[in-house]
Amino acid sequence: MNNKEKWKLLLSEKRFRDKSNTIDDDGRNPFENDYGRLISSAPIRRLQDKTQVFPLAQSDFIRTRLTHSLEVSYIGGSIGQSVEKKILLEKGDIEETEIGYLSSLLRVAGLIHDLGNPPFGHFGEEAVQKFFADFFEENGDFGLTNLEKADFVNFDGNVQTFRILSKLYYFGDNRGYNLTYSSLASIIKYPSNSLDGNKDPWTEIAKKKFGYFVTETESYRQISEYLRLNNKRSPIVYLIEAADDIAYSAADIEDGIKLGIMSIDDIVDIFGKNLERNRDEILRELDSLKSLMAKNKSIDESLAVQKFRIFTQRRMIEAVLNTFRDKYEDIMNGDLQSEIIDVSDASDIRKAYKKLQYSIFDDKSILKKEIAGWEAIYGLLDIFCNACLKETFKASGNNYEARLYKIISSSHRTIFEKIEKYPNDTYRRLQLVTDFVTGMTDSYAINLFQELKGIKL
Repeated sequence: MNNKEKWKLLLSEKRFRDKSNTIDDDGRNPFENDYGRLISSAPIRRLQDKTQVFPLAQSDFIRTRLTHSLEVSYIGGSIGQSVEKKILLEKGDIEETEIGYLSSLLRVAGLIHDLGNPPFGHFGEEAVQKFFADFFEENGDFGLTNLEKADFVNFDGNVQTFRILSKLYYFGDNRGYNLTYSSLASIIKYPSNSLDGNKDPWTEIAKKKFGYFVTETESYRQISEYLRLNNKRSPIVYLIEAADDIAYSAADIEDGIKLGIMSIDDIVDIFGKNLERNRDEILRELDSLKSLMAKNKSIDESLAVQKFRIFTQRRMIEAVLNTFRDKYEDIMNGDLQSEIIDVSDASDIRKAYKKLQYSIFDDKSILKKEIAGWEAIYGLLDIFCNACLKETFKASGNNYEARLYKIISSSHRTIFEKIEKYPNDTYRRLQLVTDFVTGMTDSYAINLFQELKGIKL
């Protein structure tokens, strides 16, 4: 199959079921239709109270998962427009009638890429993983297979995203949002199950982590077969991963400056120590911005860093486009074993931003809130998982376990009772609890834990 045929599949309308009827004059392409299904839904809205970097921030300036996702969506769409115009049309790999499809698809991918992240972000992921490692060590495996246990011990927000999109969002049937296959494939960064993946050290990027739970194995198989992915990454994954890197690496320092955690001198120091290829160009820009601040008192550090973010993001986008062109065949075949940004001419910029982020992550105000979030997530899982394996964990009755069952959201209970057909009941019960806890916002998780522990009523 040549690349033009691959793009024909990647940009197709294919879904698990036919979409609902729309008005005759609907001029949207398939991925604009997907965006419309998503943008007004509750899982998207919950991102406004989920941590990006600064947990439970009181400032209305600081980014949340929602504002971050919107930024990734925009950057992804912008990259998509450039790829269409500068690469795909020149190669003849897409038709004129398909212009705009890739940028729309990347806007969808950006909007949904963090949808499954638990409260308190990656630290919340670690809390889930640690809880289940402890839970199985202390109580045994409850008859679960190694694969089933690995789903919990290696819990990952990206994997949960696929589950939310393809099943958990209840809209009357078992297909969730019923998005296009390509929109769903865009968030499967590591197309392996939890045993085949999570390899350390990994030699194939698909094995670095994992991409789907056992309950979504068949859904992934159908997507991979239709799109001819051969259990490798979709080309869209590489592009949205680059957009994500560009968005959060540069944006985090903007928030750090606003909160007084770092200064522009910190940026100059760390970039000076970590830049290689782009050293002269970047340091000149920083010197220019410092001179501008000295001459013009209306230009403060916050504004200067916003200008620096824009400057570096433009450089990274340019490098991503060049690398996509240079590595085109490997990306189309899913054979590139690195992130695009890491093999681009802007890799040192990304490296410098990573070093800078460590100084933000180590701020005491962040650490204290992350620890509080860890305790809440671990504690909620402890309460609900110990209850869910008892026969009394059901809607009928007024005992302790029944009361906990009734606290779980009605949509999750509907999926558990009517939609999820996986045969292992113990796995399903643990997954119900995991779906519920990881779907919470930061504030709800903290408040519910305190209420159930009697800390506040």
